[in-house]
Amino acid sequence: MTDAELQGFCPDRYFARSWALLTRDRGWVKPVLALCAALFVPIVGPIGALGYVLEWARLTAWGVASSPKQKRVRVGECIVSGFRAFVVLFVWLLCCSLVGAILALVPLLGSLAAFAWSVFSMFLGVLAMIAALRATIYQSVTAGLDPKAIWEMAKRDVSGLVRVFGILAAGTGIMFCATVAGSVLMVLSILPQAIAFGGYIELYDSLMTDAERMRIFFEMIASFVGVLGVILVVLVLVVSVIAIVTSMLGYTALGLWLRQFNVAAWGGEKDPLPAAGPSLHPNGPSRASDMGAENATWHDTCPASGPDWADDGATGPIGAGDAPDGHAQEGV
Repeated sequence: MTDAELQGFCPDRYFARSWALLTRDRGWVKPVLALCAALFVPIVGPIGALGYVLEWARLTAWGVASSPKQKRVRVGECIVSGFRAFVVLFVWLLCCSLVGAILALVPLLGSLAAFAWSVFSMFLGVLAMIAALRATIYQSVTAGLDPKAIWEMAKRDVSGLVRVFGILAAGTGIMFCATVAGSVLMVLSILPQAIAFGGYIELYDSLMTDAERMRIFFEMIASFVGVLGVILVVLVLVVSVIAIVTSMLGYTALGLWLRQFNVAAWGGEKDPLPAAGPSLHPNGPSRASDMGAENATWHDTCPASGPDWADDGATGPIGAGDAPDGHAQEGV
């Protein structure tokens, strides 16, 4: 995929473009593995990983075609960004759970209503991700707690969100299949030993003392752990990699989706959205592939000295640069 195809807004090909952005630089696997390792650091690890992913998606929403930064990442600021997003996601999840609990109490139709809400909540999960990304763009928690603004964007392009949801659903499905396959493999691995131990105990149980039974029991546990431990570690690592890649692709796809709303022209948190992004102009091209390399750039909507992912002097935690003029700069 050419650089011109990664510029501007395109109403489809979210997976292909997100994957191209993720893998365009050599060594792109390093950030993925680093984020996977961060997941095993209590509390701050997952929060920092979330912040890193969102800061990259923030750049994508601004129109910067770049891959994840591999050096000089400001971990502390990523943690702050991740915590901000965590608060937003938690509030959205809490509200969804409360609504579901209330619907479950409705006489007669409670179960049906709760089930319907649980299905709709999957779409709300994508809206919550938009809210987290909006909070990252504005560097403000309150920006992500404005359901009216989120819904205003969502209803303009539901089909695009469905495509992004497909990326997330596919990643979740792959994780589920990997988990099931790993679980089946673990069962099949210990089954012969379990049968052997069971047969031995059944044959000699009457002749064994309590001490011998305990010895056999601990020997069996040690044997199972030795077999299951390796498989479990591999399974956890594989699922972690899939989860990180899915998250990166999903949030980056949302960043690509947000480009249609001309992020650089956003004012304050309460200001209305611009009428349309440059690629949605009625007389203009609607696909990046229809644009020339010059017209496909976002020089009309990004600041003259816009953010540069690779710029060592950029002020964001991952080279994000400053927020657009008029954007709130409040912290958490």
